[in-house]
This record gives sequence, C-alpha cells and structure tokens, in this order.
Amino acid sequence: MRLGMIALAGPLLAGTALAQNPAPSPAPAPVPAPTQVKVPIVPTPVSGEPRMGPGESITAAPHPLAEFTPVTGDILRRPDPNDWLMLRGNYEGYGFSTLKQVDRSNVKGLQLVWARTMESGINQAAPLVYKGVMFLANPGDVIQALDAVTGELLWQHRRALPRDKLRNTWGQRKRSVFLYGDKLYFVSWDNFLVALDAKTGKQLWEVDRGGDFYVANTMGPIVVNGIVLAGSSCQEAPFGCFVTGNDAETGKELWRNFFIPRIGEKGDETWDKAPFEKRWMTGMWGPITHDPATGLIFYGSSGVGPAAESQRKQPGATLYGTNTRYAVEPRTGKIVWQHQVLPRDNWDQECTFEMLPVTTPVNIDPKAQGLMAVGRKAASKSRRTLVGVPCKTGILWSFDLAKGDFLWAKSNSPQNLVSAIDDRGRVTVNEAVVMSDLSKRYYQCPGHGGGRDWPFTAYSPERNVLYIQSQNLCADMRNIAEREPVPSGQYHVQGNYGIAKGYDTLGRIDAVSLETGRTLWTWNTRASNYSPILATSGGLLFNGGMDRYFRAFDQENGTVLWQARLGSQASGTPVTYSVKGRQYVAVVAGGGYNRHAPAATPETDQPSGSNMVYVFALPEAPQ
Repeated sequence: MRLGMIALAGPLLAGTALAQNPAPSPAPAPVPAPTQVKVPIVPTPVSGEPRMGPGESITAAPHPLAEFTPVTGDILRRPDPNDWLMLRGNYEGYGFSTLKQVDRSNVKGLQLVWARTMESGINQAAPLVYKGVMFLANPGDVIQALDAVTGELLWQHRRALPRDKLRNTWGQRKRSVFLYGDKLYFVSWDNFLVALDAKTGKQLWEVDRGGDFYVANTMGPIVVNGIVLAGSSCQEAPFGCFVTGNDAETGKELWRNFFIPRIGEKGDETWDKAPFEKRWMTGMWGPITHDPATGLIFYGSSGVGPAAESQRKQPGATLYGTNTRYAVEPRTGKIVWQHQVLPRDNWDQECTFEMLPVTTPVNIDPKAQGLMAVGRKAASKSRRTLVGVPCKTGILWSFDLAKGDFLWAKSNSPQNLVSAIDDRGRVTVNEAVVMSDLSKRYYQCPGHGGGRDWPFTAYSPERNVLYIQSQNLCADMRNIAEREPVPSGQYHVQGNYGIAKGYDTLGRIDAVSLETGRTLWTWNTRASNYSPILATSGGLLFNGGMDRYFRAFDQENGTVLWQARLGSQASGTPVTYSVKGRQYVAVVAGGGYNRHAPAATPETDQPSGSNMVYVFALPEAPQ
C-alpha cells in the first residue's frame, strides 16, 4: 500500500525523507459528543512475598541434565565464545561473537542441521546456549532445555497461566530468559518473577511483581552481582510501570523505580497538572545493558498514552520520566544520571531500546550524513561511551557513559518528528507534526511502527561499527476524536502506513562508524527485515526478514552472501555457538509482530505462524 498526496506543514530533517505519494486529507467526519468512560483506578503495583515450590506449573523432564556448572558472575562478565549466554551474547548488548569457523569465504555452504516446532503465539525469542544445552523461551511461558546439537528435548516447563484474568496480550512473547548460579529466571505473562532449577526445569520459587494482570515483561530479566533486574510494560494499564531489583537467591524485592512522577514529586510540573490517575502507560520494556567496568546498568523508558497532547489536554508538556535514558546502580536502584531523548512524544516513539557501553575514539565528521548535533568537548582520543538508537525515530545518540554528557547524534532513517538537537542534547520537536488539533491529520515519519523498533542492533568491536536495522515507514495519522480515550485504547490514533518518499523499499540496515559518525553503507530490501542483527568475527552479519529469508551479509559492504527461505517470518534473534568444534547459527521464526509493514508491500509473501527454531551449520568433514 502506498500513501497518496498530503502537504506537510513543517520541514523534514536533512538525511531524511517524506512518505511516497502522500494521500490528500479527507474532510474530517462530524465528531459526536464524547461518551463518558469510567477508567478503573488501580492501586500502584507492589511486590508480593516470594512463594517457594512448584506452584501449579507442569514440568516434564525426559532427560534432566546430569550435571550443570553454575553460571558465576565471572562467567557472565567474560562469556565463553562457544556459548551464547544471554540475550545479546554479553552484558554490554553487542550481539557479537568471536566465532569464525563460518566466514565470508564459506558461508554459502551453510545448511539446515535441525529444526523443531515451538508453541504458537508471537515468537521473537533469542535461544541461549550453555555447554551444549539450548534454553529456549516459547510464547505463553513454556521454557525448554534442548540438546543444542540435535534438538532433542531434555526438559520442559509450562506455567499455569490465569488466562481468564490477563488484561494484556504483550506478555505472551518471551524474548529471553537468564541463567545465573544453578537457576534459570524469567518473568511470566502474569508478571511473576520465576526461578527454575536449570537441571530439571522445576519451579523453585515465584514472586508476584503486581499490576492486577495489566503489567507484562517481554524482554526478560538479567542478573548482575546477584540482583535480578527486570523492566515492565504497561501498554494497556491505567497507571505507569517500573523496573525492579530482586535478590537472585530468595526472590525478595530490594528496590523498585517508577517513571511517572506523583503529584508534588520531581518532574510533576512537566505533566501540566494532570491528575496522577490520568498518567498512563510509561514503562520500560526494552533491554537492560550493563557495564562491568563501572558497575552501572542502563535502560530507557517509553512514551505515554494517549499519544496526542490534545487528547491528554497537556499542550507543550514535556512529561518528565518518559522517553528517558537512565544510568543506575543495580544493587540500590540509585539513578546516577538521566537524559530525556524525546520530550513531548505525540507519536509512540518508545525510547526504550538498547544503548551499548563502547570504548571508542570520538572524532565526528561534521559532514556525516544525517548529523544533527555534536556536544561540547565531545572529541576524544578514547572515551567510554553509551551509544545506540534508543527510539523509533532512528536517531543515533552517544553519551559519556559515566557522567551522561551529550556527545553527538545523527538521524539514520526517515524522520520528521525532531527538528533540532542542541550541543547539550536538548531536543526541539517539529511543531508541525505535534498532534494538537483533534480534527486534523498529521503526516509522521516514522509512524508508530518505527523507524527502528525492538529488533536489536549489533556492534563489532573489531571494526568499531554499529549495524542498525530499521524501516523506511511513515504514516498519515489522526486522533480518534469521536470517543474519550481509555487505557485499553493505548495511543488512541488511527492511520495509514506507507513507504517513505524516495524509496521503493521498506527494510534496511545501516553501518555507522562510532568514531566518525559516518554511514559506511546502507542495504535496502523490499520487505521489512524486522529482526535483530548478529555480527561475528567471520566478517558476517545475520538478519531475518518478514519475507521469510534468513540472510548472511558481508560486514564490510552489506553484500548478501547467503540466504535460506524459512517456513514463515524470520522474527527472532539470531545467535551462534559451538559444540565440539562445530559452529552453529540458530534463529526462531513464525509469529512475528509488525502489523503495519505488510500492508506497505502487499505483493510480498510474508506469512506468520508455524513457529519453529532453525539451526544451521557447515557440512561436517568426511570421517
């Protein structure tokens, strides 16, 4: 689907583009008198006490692990390259492996060695692999241990969910679990932190994180120095969400950080006198990264509902706590620094995506494509930075990791939401697309689907290059003015999506130098490649697509070197591992969620469902 012609009242930023053939705005329909809707008042979520034992979960263990080497803090800080021990391979979130048996010269020989069906539902998992065992999170809180060489089931844990009580759909997806000590940790659809015996899959304890079944967690927890850290999503909740820190041994909650200020708290004045019970949704559902050198963790908050400040009756409100990057001490929850990367979010830009601790020279090219700002005294021969693309806008940000000083920012994909960033990292939004008029349509780049979304970037420390997956996707949006907003309506907007002007392709990967800010190459593809990126020392990138292709690229120039077509959308996180000297590459496919993109390329075959995990390797040498 392409959009027809529409005039945009404000400028589009350098290095960005408008949507293809925007459609004329139809005359707005008469708006009936708003109906009065009673919004439930729900108590602020609090933690329950840990409950020991298996509860009502069901565990089958046809081949329980005879041995399990406890996963220590030292192992987590320096993972064995033969394993894929956490969501992005290391605490820093690089999505990088030093394995190189599979490289640019032989990747064309990759072949399928095993595949296994998975539970139905939205499927975006990252398999974890530790000492030859794959730990796989399925939709709907089914966790499995598999033989990583054959796919044989070792044990399976199935949580007994109160499906008749659940008030969210988001928690069905399980992007990751975490191994620490002799336990496996996950956060359930009904928002319990759960610890399993890693050898058998049996539940050891659970603790209710609260939220009256509105709250979910999609990304999974991490464990740092014996503290289990997890965010939360409040997409349809009549309140805001939080991050928690729990004792890894007992489950006891140690701290909890909320994002939305209460009346009289710091930042309350930026919410334009909105009653606390009208401050909805803001949470943290993206990854948590960790810098072992400083001990800090990093995470980002999301936006607010409804999206339009006209419907929130908050003109110009910057909304303290929303779309903010935080540096935090993991043992106490103390905030060391924070920076709001998008005030006045009218567009569901959710700045909760990963930012990575990286040591790099900073020598930004003033002519770098899409460059928006360089901070004061940013240049350095070497400094520890926090860098990444935190929002759907596709803008890449870099901060001093320890202090939070702004270093530089550049736009990578089509966007017209941010008009300027100054040398202190303060953002000016484009007033022309602020949703201030209930009767008007607004042309937004990107729309609610991104730009960038949750699919993770990858960073090669060998090349000092960040590889970014995003979409050339824009939207013609309007407020739903004919009824009063309620939390279950989320952003309370409607729109048509289309490919950005100047493009005939939707998916893309950009390779950006973290020293100079230059874009080294861009790869474009017709369908959305809505899947994380994996980088390896073999000079390769791996990335899936909604067109069912799983591809390997040359890191140097973006050339596709190999591809295999799977049964459905390649929607999960690619990982790589080695067992007995043989390197494997794994990815899950099936129930992807990116509902706006398929309409932009309707000719593309991009079915969802039929969830599977696929594992590839080079042929074994003849004996």
